[in-house]
Amino acid sequence: MSGRGILDADMRTLAHLAVEGWRWWTTELRALVPERLRGLGRRAWPRMRYADGALSLEPGAAAPPPGASISVLLPGTLFLVRRIERPAVNPRDLSRMLALEGERLLPFTGDGAIVAGQVAGPGSSPGRVAVDVAGMAADAGRQVAEAVAASGFAASQVLAEGIGQDCAPIDFAPAMRDLGILARPRSAAPCLWLVVGLLVALNLAAVVWRDMASVARIERIVAEQQPAVAIAQQIERRVAASRGLAVRTAVLRQRQDALGTLATVSRILPEGVWLERYVWDGATVRLSGYRPKAIDVATALRGSRRFADVQSTTDEMKAALPGGEPFDITARVRSR
Repeated sequence: MSGRGILDADMRTLAHLAVEGWRWWTTELRALVPERLRGLGRRAWPRMRYADGALSLEPGAAAPPPGASISVLLPGTLFLVRRIERPAVNPRDLSRMLALEGERLLPFTGDGAIVAGQVAGPGSSPGRVAVDVAGMAADAGRQVAEAVAASGFAASQVLAEGIGQDCAPIDFAPAMRDLGILARPRSAAPCLWLVVGLLVALNLAAVVWRDMASVARIERIVAEQQPAVAIAQQIERRVAASRGLAVRTAVLRQRQDALGTLATVSRILPEGVWLERYVWDGATVRLSGYRPKAIDVATALRGSRRFADVQSTTDEMKAALPGGEPFDITARVRSR
């Protein structure tokens, strides 16, 4: 079935698919077990023979208690057997294939037949196996089931025996259960699976509880560390603000270095120049004072890379002194 079909299926269909998938998986696992080990631990059911619509004990056998599971042995007059060859498949696929081919393989009329089979050995070519196919009329199968129900027992096996030396008994019980003719015997397997499911659920609940406890413990640790984290974040913000202030101060100092500008002016002014006024507004400087007649202050400033646009101003005219000529110069201060 496609993914779209699974999404559109109802709960009954999904349950049927789950059961079929489980049976297929267990059949595949059973096929991995070596043949010599498959019979280990298999229970030997009490055997009773079917004849003339009733069940009877074998001579010398003890009577099983009421409601016990038994093996029903069928007389050779109720079934037909044929040996064929088919590709090697798992037992469940083999049962399905024989159910589809039953009417063609065995000459039964009426309302159909109950077909069962088993692998008898390797086939004549690689990849093929010999299969013993047994068929029983559906009416005869219903009579066997009615006899089992009337006896008060549960049939775990319905065996076709006496087929031949090289043919093992063939069990009709699975095919009869699939057709709804034979009731399924009571088994402890559902209880065991219920216990397994409960244990798995408890294990998952324990894992979930442990995860929730771990998450709660981590949340408590986080809540306890929250004040320290808040203080650390506040310190980090203050450090970032201080770092930004330091960067801005450095930039401003680099662009507007008052002391550095004054030191540069003092260094480049020629000997004998008397500086009367020094004005600095962050972008330009204004120098005024007196100089010897042979010295040009503007030329000295132009020779420095720190100053540009050196100009003489005449806003305030000063009288010359015996010791020198007045000067009034403005210049733009270059950034470093």
